[in-house]
Amino acid sequence: MGRHRDGFTLVELLVVVSIICLLMSLSLPALTQARRQAEQVHCLANQHQLMLAWLLYAPDHDDELCPPDRWPARLRSYLQSEDVLLCKTDDDGNPANSYGLSNTMGGEKRDGVVPFARLHQVSGPSAKMVFIDKERRCSDCFWPLVLDDNRWLWRPWSVPFGLQGLTNRHRNGCNVSFADGHGEWIHWKDDRTRKLIQGRIADVEEASIDNPDLESMIEALTVRRTPDPNVPAGPSVPMAEEGD
Repeated sequence: MGRHRDGFTLVELLVVVSIICLLMSLSLPALTQARRQAEQVHCLANQHQLMLAWLLYAPDHDDELCPPDRWPARLRSYLQSEDVLLCKTDDDGNPANSYGLSNTMGGEKRDGVVPFARLHQVSGPSAKMVFIDKERRCSDCFWPLVLDDNRWLWRPWSVPFGLQGLTNRHRNGCNVSFADGHGEWIHWKDDRTRKLIQGRIADVEEASIDNPDLESMIEALTVRRTPDPNVPAGPSVPMAEEGD
């Protein structure tokens, strides 16, 4: 009679362990991608709450837009929880703010762009940026553009400090919310944009020429106004960046 076996042989155990390791190696990338996507969706939900607060602010303040450089303090009373100020991927244990508010929405004149002052003035709201993911060390006011010799370029990180704020913390892109209330994830299309964010390109002119990401930012941040029916007609403004 053959000898009775009570367990597995060493070879059999090694085969089982190898199969388990193989399955784990195949599933980990998918799990990591799913986790990152969940973090991006949660972050976009934060921006949705911020947008609701931003839209509620104007009717309570004679239609004036919330100042971009002081928006966390101004909107705090409209938020159910201050947790929405912080993205999960941006949490290092120190309280801070993960989002920037476009200078175009109630900010000061920069590079020839006169911002919207009141909510009813915002034209093309579905294309005009309000909130965006930003680097935590940067200003609450977001303005990554600079007008140099009548050309739009990416703003250098140090001119002035804090306004640039670009980030790619969500799958080589970031979340953006617009004045009509909708939000979306945008992917940086040009590798030079990602290198600029990572500090691997110091020359902003090199990073700006024919850059589709820069063109998208120009469209989302510069101002093209519709005529106010309460104001007599005057000369039209030919360039979006000139304001009124």
